[in-house]
Amino acid sequence: MFSIGKKILACALLLVLMALLPFTAVKCSTNGSKSENTLTSSTGTTKTNTKSSDDTNEILVGLTSALCNENFSSDAIKAIAILINTDYLVNPEYFDLEDKTVYVSKDELDNSEKEYYLKVENIVKSIDKKTLTVKNKKVFIPYSQLSCGYTLDSEDCEYITSVASPWDCFSKEYDENAECIGVSINGINYLCQNGASAEQALKWYLPEFEIK
Repeated sequence: MFSIGKKILACALLLVLMALLPFTAVKCSTNGSKSENTLTSSTGTTKTNTKSSDDTNEILVGLTSALCNENFSSDAIKAIAILINTDYLVNPEYFDLEDKTVYVSKDELDNSEKEYYLKVENIVKSIDKKTLTVKNKKVFIPYSQLSCGYTLDSEDCEYITSVASPWDCFSKEYDENAECIGVSINGINYLCQNGASAEQALKWYLPEFEIK
């Protein structure tokens, strides 16, 4: 649990940042250390997928469903779907579709889980294959569930900018030593639950990128 002083600091920073809405491409410099794990994601392994290219839409739904949950707002799910669509197109082998924490199979759901899956499925259809690009190029975008209050840049991903993410400090799973490069999944959901669109939330964490 972080100290009262850190709570006060996080709240102050949060108020300042929220006052800047609508979001602008503001870069937040930081003296945080570089992460040794430069491509942080929901899985640390790289395995070959067994799905064919015809299953791309179903795969995107399964990957997005695993990364989000029923408490995520629709805009947050949309933002994550755009992010995952980009990463899967760039490097499909990165995702282990045999890992149930990475990929949710529709065939293995019980009735209580199907409503959430259907919601994700409809949102994935609505993004119309949108992707993130930097300088008109698709690149792999690292992400983590939480940051330590700001995200890190990386020498291996020079297109990633370090930005403030103070809302991560209010998560029950907050870890002041967490190292997050690229996008905070928890941060995306927090922003969308507090009025940001999917595009605005993505732009906060990826100010150099465009959605196409």
